[in-house]
Amino acid sequence: LLGFEENGGFMFGKHNHVRDGGMTLALLLELLASSNKNMSDELATLPPSFTTKDKILCKKEDADRIMSKLLAEFPNADTVDGIKIVFNKKNWVMVRPSGTEPIIRIFAESDSEKNLKALMKEYIQKIKLFLHR
Repeated sequence: LLGFEENGGFMFGKHNHVRDGGMTLALLLELLASSNKNMSDELATLPPSFTTKDKILCKKEDADRIMSKLLAEFPNADTVDGIKIVFNKKNWVMVRPSGTEPIIRIFAESDSEKNLKALMKEYIQKIKLFLHR
């Protein structure tokens, strides 16, 4: 089991069930030693991936309404931690209300910066439209 957090935290359940920077470093060094590659070589093997996030001020009751509208529009979306709309393996948007602030958070990932910007623009506009209806 692997776990990553937006703030850079990493957890590898086989060794430790909490975020641990020292364990992360040890596992990275083990990977590099066993592969006989340097960090640049390992990073070069990864596919391109671009991520971003944004937020929109939103009262809790408005956030609930927006989430209902999104779910009605995307009934097959992943709802584990918000509403995640997956377009293909490399492009998705996730919308979730904050549990501590009056905002809706929007996250996106894409295989190109151009697609990423287009996804964010589309979903920010969609949420603002839902907000003002």
